[in-house]
Order: sequence, then structure tokens, then C-alpha cells
Amino acid sequence: MNSAKTLYLILNVIIILILISIGLGIFYFAMILFGVKQDFIGIEEGALIYKTEAMLYRFTFLKLGVYVAFVVALWRLRKATKWLLKNDFYNTELISGMFNSGKLMVFSSIALWVIDEIGNMFYKRQVILGLSEKTLVYLLIIAMGLFLMLMSTVLRDTKAIKEENDLTI
Repeated sequence: MNSAKTLYLILNVIIILILISIGLGIFYFAMILFGVKQDFIGIEEGALIYKTEAMLYRFTFLKLGVYVAFVVALWRLRKATKWLLKNDFYNTELISGMFNSGKLMVFSSIALWVIDEIGNMFYKRQVILGLSEKTLVYLLIIAMGLFLMLMSTVLRDTKAIKEENDLTI
């Protein structure tokens, strides 16, 4: 169960880092909305890439919502990892937590991919088509989500077989 402890620790670190980055992003855009001049951060590329500033805000808030869904997926996977640490593989919460986490990972990755591609094709000044490292990350997260959904299905079937065998004895 050393790997489950490592997974639990990694999930905690990732969740904390993502929440900090989301908080900094909200702070940054709140300061822009209130008209505070931001010279100390040095991020000016967003308004230059999108055709209008309103499009920048729309896409930013859409991505922020998807990032929240991804954090919820990681949180559910973290809760499921607690059951793995207890060696309770036949727990319903473990199975549903893994399945729901996988669904949210697939949803958030596909949603971010679609938002990025729509933004690249229609709303940015330069059109960018093709595979990038972002696309590969999205595909990796989709694969991880599908793997979690598969593992939860295997655990659900294993639980049913175990219950059936316990009744036989």
C-alpha cells in the first residue's frame, strides 16, 4: 500500500497547487475588472491574442469552471484513495468515487480541449490547428479517466462475485 500513500500525497499536492493557481487567476482578473493597473505580474498576452477583451473574459470563466470540475474529480479520487489505504476494495464509496472521478476527468479534459480549439479557430487573431502538447495532455487525462472508470467497473463486478461466493458458503 506504499503506492496508495504516494498517490494520496501526490493528489494532495496537486489539489493545493491547482487551488492556489485558480485563486491567483481569480485575484488577477478581479483586479483587472476593478481597473487596478497590473505592472508587477507582467501578463499582457491574453488581451492581445483574443480579438476583444470580452472574449478573453468569457473563455477565462469557461476554463475556470472546467478547472473546478477537474479539482472535484481529483478530490473524489483522493477520497477513493483513502479506501484503498484501508484495504477496503469492496466498498461502494470507493467504486462510485473512482467512477465519478473518471467521468469528471473525461468531461473536464474534453471540455477544455473543445474550449481551446473553438478559441483557436474562431476567436483568436491567429488560427492554430494541429496537435500540440496541450492536446497530448488532454488525451492523457481522458485515458486516465477511462482507466478509473474501467477499474471501478472491475471492482463492482468483483464485489458482486464476492457477495455471491459469501452466500454460497
